[in-house]
Amino acid sequence: MDIKQLRTFITILEVENLTKAAAMLNIVQPAVSRQIQMLEDELGVKLFNRSRHGMALTDEGKVLEPYARRILEDIETAKLELTANKGIIRGKVHIGVLSSISELLSTLIMNLIKEKYPEVQVKISVGYSGHLKEWLEMGDIDLALMYDATPSKLIDLTPLVKEPLFLIGSAQSTLQHNEVLELKKIEKFPLILPFHPHRLRSLIEQAYKQNGSHLNIYAETNDLNIQKQLVTQGFGYTILPLVSVINEFRAGLIKVTPIVDPAFSRVITLAMHSTRNIPKHIRIISREIVECVEQSIEQKKWPKAEWIYKS
Repeated sequence: MDIKQLRTFITILEVENLTKAAAMLNIVQPAVSRQIQMLEDELGVKLFNRSRHGMALTDEGKVLEPYARRILEDIETAKLELTANKGIIRGKVHIGVLSSISELLSTLIMNLIKEKYPEVQVKISVGYSGHLKEWLEMGDIDLALMYDATPSKLIDLTPLVKEPLFLIGSAQSTLQHNEVLELKKIEKFPLILPFHPHRLRSLIEQAYKQNGSHLNIYAETNDLNIQKQLVTQGFGYTILPLVSVINEFRAGLIKVTPIVDPAFSRVITLAMHSTRNIPKHIRIISREIVECVEQSIEQKKWPKAEWIYKS
């Protein structure tokens, strides 16, 4: 197996046609077929189903795809780092960000990187903590801002921020920002929550269980925007950090009330793979992201957040 074969494999699966793949690779079609045949012979599996409609991955081909992409990306990253001019940071960085803080941080992070490191190519993926952890362990992303992750031998976690959770209701609700609610008093509120394996759902359930309280679930969704829309339209209430609904709160679309219970808080961490050799440009970007998060708190852009990072 060599790099040329893997690059041919990825090109074919993307265009699903040998002739197009040959044109993109700037080689003749028989050479493309030969590269794939050699790869299939070495692995002892069939990678593509060939038909008059084109080339489609087999189940074995689908297994190979993420590994092939990762190998090619790692080689490209190494090439960029080794050929970089002195004093210039180059490379690619794939950052995972929680959906609840993506609106706040994605633009800040992008502005910071493009201003200080214009040669760094940035990719941002948004997801829940479970997704981010899985992507990080698989090597699909380089680092992530996530929360309350379970311990893992594959991931290093650096706590950055602690923030409380709020009961969120529509603009027509009776919630008041300047009052506080004990957990027992919110049992009556019908809740719209993310479903498992969302970490926030687990956190909420654990807090209710510790207090011997009843969780009144009205609806479940795995999409934050849908969750917020259902609340603003008065279908029920939800429990979220204030940062995830700050635009709706400032626009008067919702009302919020803090929950008085230490269990109703979350810790945002910077997560990176612990067993991989982290390229220089990713280490630099990770430090910049820490500063970016701290800056967002100092400038009051991250409401009710407490900076807990220890260098």
